[in-house]
Amino acid sequence: MANYLGIEAKWDLPQLLAIVSVSTALYYLSQWVFSSSGNLEALLKSQPVIGLGKQWYAWPLATLKSFSKSKQWVFDGYTKYSKLDSPFIIPCLDRGPVVIVPPKQLKKVYNQPLSVLDVYVTQNQTIQTKYTISEQDIVKNSFQISVIRHQMTRNLEHLTPLIATELKVGFEEWWGTDQVGWRDLRIWDTSLKLIAGAANGAFCGPPLCRNAAFLDSLRDHAMTMFVGAMAINATPSFIRPVAGKIVGWACERKFQKTLKLCLPVIVERLENTARKKKDPDFSWEPPKDGLQWIIDESYATNDPAQLQPVRVTHRLLYVNDISLHSTSYTVQNLILDLYTCENSAELVKCLREEAAAVLKEAGGSWTRDAVQKLKLVDGTIRESMRMTPFASVGLPRTVIGPHGIDLESPSGKVHVPQGTVLAAAMDPIHRDNAIYPDADKFNPFRFTQPGGVRSIFDQFNAAGQKPDDANKPKPKSTVTLDDAFLGFGFGKHACPGRFFALNEMKIFVAHMVLNYDVECLDRRPELTNVIWLKVPYNDGRVRVRKRIPVELE
Repeated sequence: MANYLGIEAKWDLPQLLAIVSVSTALYYLSQWVFSSSGNLEALLKSQPVIGLGKQWYAWPLATLKSFSKSKQWVFDGYTKYSKLDSPFIIPCLDRGPVVIVPPKQLKKVYNQPLSVLDVYVTQNQTIQTKYTISEQDIVKNSFQISVIRHQMTRNLEHLTPLIATELKVGFEEWWGTDQVGWRDLRIWDTSLKLIAGAANGAFCGPPLCRNAAFLDSLRDHAMTMFVGAMAINATPSFIRPVAGKIVGWACERKFQKTLKLCLPVIVERLENTARKKKDPDFSWEPPKDGLQWIIDESYATNDPAQLQPVRVTHRLLYVNDISLHSTSYTVQNLILDLYTCENSAELVKCLREEAAAVLKEAGGSWTRDAVQKLKLVDGTIRESMRMTPFASVGLPRTVIGPHGIDLESPSGKVHVPQGTVLAAAMDPIHRDNAIYPDADKFNPFRFTQPGGVRSIFDQFNAAGQKPDDANKPKPKSTVTLDDAFLGFGFGKHACPGRFFALNEMKIFVAHMVLNYDVECLDRRPELTNVIWLKVPYNDGRVRVRKRIPVELE
């Protein structure tokens, strides 16, 4: 067979069939990469591509390599091109070629109108809502997001004590009350249960927020959704419907488990709400929580179908899906950062002193105003989010304007055509020593003093001069949108729940340092980089012990 083809190599038929099969697969992968990337030919020829080799099938091979190489590539490109205010491109297994926007141009690009730069469809593609959510109306008519953005934020004064109560209950349940012995914990699992319980204290209240089976079902559904969505995105388009059906089936099974647990509560709430609307004298007061606001918004549509219990359950679950894992991810990393950093004992002492002083001033109960005074706690959360963002490449947007958009480069305009995906180099920006002095060191105090962080424009100014003391940037809260800190997104469409999430995390940290001693049982584990995402370290362990209450010391 080899001689017949004019090839001198000693290949037998099975080997040749294998080569043909691989070549065919690479060809179709190549077709998929470019069929989903819009009219990119001119852009790909004119701009640098990181990770692209010179061998046959260079693009599909680089696309496959992006599964584990994306972080390395974006750091390389940031050093070589972003520092010069020039865009670059990386192959990406789930999105095809992605253009990385130079940091200095983030503000201009990410404030483009939705008619030019899409965020919502892109986000839905990230979690593949077409397949992972069986009730498509909650995607098309997503007023549950408005509940997070508006009602949850406006009512933090009311929600803060509820969150604090559920965190206290959760810590006692999962971390224990023993002031003598130590308890070993898997940090990811307990962090998620604590955050899920506290968040659902505000989302739906007891009894669900204290139901361990319900909290586990939330975890399982979200994990199935996000891992499944990543698998769908990494599947060539011609077989994506098959992968989507399989993932969709798995997500629906997890949803049905959650539905069985919470449907009685939701039916009762809907019945009470309907009765209250019909009879204002009915002796029941609607709770001020996320579930009730979702029901109120459902009434406001004047569409009876929105009040179907299953649909309301879908909305409640979706709110959990998009919030719990990101917050739990941050909390897990914060614990590891705090208790493995160089000056851990000193930092914990400072946090404990701040939390004790603020809590005493507030009369022993957490309020919204008290939480806002936790400046060092805020800085500690921000520093952990800086050092361990959820992604090395993040904030994807898709160019949908028919005329595309133009980026800048030292050599002139760079035209980015319709259909192209843009993203930001989150990890490299957060680790840039020119923005964050001694960037690889965990130092929350950098966020509590003027000049602890330099802005993007200071870092990239032509003269390279540092600002004088009078012009040093003032300290910022973690929720403040900043092109040098992308933990909660950037531009017009940043995280809608960032105020709620930060409030919850600050209470978490304050309660933890006041009430528990913590020791990490392993060195700070490295997260696994999968395409652009940083996967939580599931086996990280700590041991904890209840402290003597502050007032008794």
